[in-house]
Amino acid sequence: MKLATKPPRKVQQPSGEADSASRLTGLRILVVEDVGMVAMALKAMLEEIGCRVIGTASRLHEAEEICRREDLDGVLLDVNLSGQYSYPVVEILRNREIPFIIMSGYDTAQLRPDLSEAPQMQKPFERRTLEILITNVFCARSKGSESGPPMPPHRSVPAAPAPQPASMKTQGEIESAVCQGMCRFEQEYIGRGPSDVRAHLLGDLLVVRLQGVLTAAEQRMVEAHPVEQGRELLKKVRTLLIETAQMQISSVIQMITGVTVVSMHHDISTVTGEEVVLFSLSQAPQCRVSRPR
Repeated sequence: MKLATKPPRKVQQPSGEADSASRLTGLRILVVEDVGMVAMALKAMLEEIGCRVIGTASRLHEAEEICRREDLDGVLLDVNLSGQYSYPVVEILRNREIPFIIMSGYDTAQLRPDLSEAPQMQKPFERRTLEILITNVFCARSKGSESGPPMPPHRSVPAAPAPQPASMKTQGEIESAVCQGMCRFEQEYIGRGPSDVRAHLLGDLLVVRLQGVLTAAEQRMVEAHPVEQGRELLKKVRTLLIETAQMQISSVIQMITGVTVVSMHHDISTVTGEEVVLFSLSQAPQCRVSRPR
């Protein structure tokens, strides 16, 4: 559990057609997500658009404790937390009248019909979707508390103002964030991080090159079998791990780049210990031009 200290809250509530960036500034948001690399990407994205992430929780008891104690403007809530459903958190939020957005890769209404009208983002999702939904759900609640009863959340997402250029990343910032996300994935799913990682954004292609990724167990597995057999066995194991986590990886890449991941391709060398992951994107991400120093 990571919890930030609580400074004085200053939530701006401009009137009229104010831009979404100023409406989001200062909103206190909790991220409940059990996949570390997804939580990290969400936190970075929220901070870029002006929100204050007061904490991240990966376990049910952590989320319950924070939701009971903290003054929150909204919660991004994963339904499945390491095999435990987060429904007790939903009840706490409803009792405290704190709005929440469900993050899920499946239809939660089939599991809990009473959540059918709750705001929901299907994984994987794009950054633009997140910004629009936060604006309409969390800002509506804060604004409603000043002028009348809180506005009820809806699953439909109406149009919102275009994001401000200030929240757009440079190409270098995108590549750096991708490197951090892939390192986190290797640490969480494989058990160790790479010795070096580089990301290269080439139009609508994103290439990630990781070096020194083989664990001691994988090296012994390769050495214990004939060359061809050991190589194929390692490739199958690594490919299975990548495919198992494909939805989480795609979610992180989409949040960082702001565009949809069309496909993902993977290969690894048993000789050099180098791993390459190629992402085909729906379009080239929009990048802010970096200012020369």
